[in-house]
Amino acid sequence: MTAEMGILYLGYVLLILTSLVGNSLLINIIRTRHFLKTATNRLILNQACADLIATLTSMTAMFSDSLFIREWFGGMNGLVTCRVVVWLYFLPPFCSVWTLTAIAIDRYFGVARPLRSSPISRHIRFVIMGLWIWTIGSATGIEVMVHLAFIGRHVFCVIDYLHVKMNAGNIIALCLLLLNFLIPLLAMTVLYSIVCYRLWSRDPPGEGANHDQRQIEVIKTAKKVTRMMIVVVVLFVLCWCPFHVFVSLYSLHKITLPYPALKFIVWLSNAYSAINPLVYFSFNSSFKQEIKVLFGKCCRKPKCCT
Repeated sequence: MTAEMGILYLGYVLLILTSLVGNSLLINIIRTRHFLKTATNRLILNQACADLIATLTSMTAMFSDSLFIREWFGGMNGLVTCRVVVWLYFLPPFCSVWTLTAIAIDRYFGVARPLRSSPISRHIRFVIMGLWIWTIGSATGIEVMVHLAFIGRHVFCVIDYLHVKMNAGNIIALCLLLLNFLIPLLAMTVLYSIVCYRLWSRDPPGEGANHDQRQIEVIKTAKKVTRMMIVVVVLFVLCWCPFHVFVSLYSLHKITLPYPALKFIVWLSNAYSAINPLVYFSFNSSFKQEIKVLFGKCCRKPKCCT
C-alpha cells in the first residue's frame, strides 16, 4: 500500500466515524424534539438518513482496493445483487440534491411569498415520499451501465463508464446522472438568489419601514437559516461537482486520471455526508443547544456516585 492510499484510507475512517455520529445525533434531535419538527428540519432529517445510507454502503466499500470494479460471483443472482449494490450507491446523492431543492423552495415561499403557504410545508409527507420515489427511479436508471466481467476464474462487478456504448439505455443513464445534478443546482441558484435579494436588499413584502422587535428577530432568523442552507448547497457542489465532471469526460474518452486522484474524487464526494451534519450543528443554534444538552446528560455523574 502506498503512502497516498494509506492517507486516503485513514481519511475514510474519519469520514465514517464523523458521519455515523453526526447524522445519528441529527436524526435523534429532530425526531425527539417536538419544537424542531418544522418542514425544513424534516427535510434535513431526510437528508441525514440518505447520508447514513452513503456511509454504510459506498464509504465502507472504499476500503477494498477497488473503485468501479470489485470481485463478485456469477450467475443471475450475481448480476442482480451487483446492480442492487450499485443502485444503493446512487441513492444518497440523488436524494440529497432534491432534498436541498425542496428546502430552497420552502425558503423561497417563506421569504418571497410570506402571505402564501408553502406547498412543501403543507404536504411535507408527500414531498418526502415523492423525493424517494424519484430517487429510487433515477438510481435504477443508472444500472444499465453495470455488468459482470469474467477474468479467468474470477467474476467482477463493474461500473463501466469507459466503455459505455452510446445506445438509448446508456444515454438515458448518463442524462439522469447529470440532470440529477444540474437541474437542482440551477433551481437552487435561482431560488436562493431571489431569497437573498429579498432579505438583504429591501424590506420583506408586507412589512413597513418601522419594524417592531419581533419582526426584526424573524428577519435575523431567516437570514441565518438562508446562510446555513447556502453553505450546505455550496459544499454539495464542491464535493460532487468533480465526480460528475469526471464521469462526463471519462465516458466521452476525454480524460484519464491516476488511480489515487480518481480515488480522491470519490472520497471527496463521500465527504459531503460527514461534513453536512457539522454545518447544521455549527449554524443552527437550536441544534447546537440540543447537542450541549445531550452531552451534558452523558457527562453528568450518577447521583449514587456523588
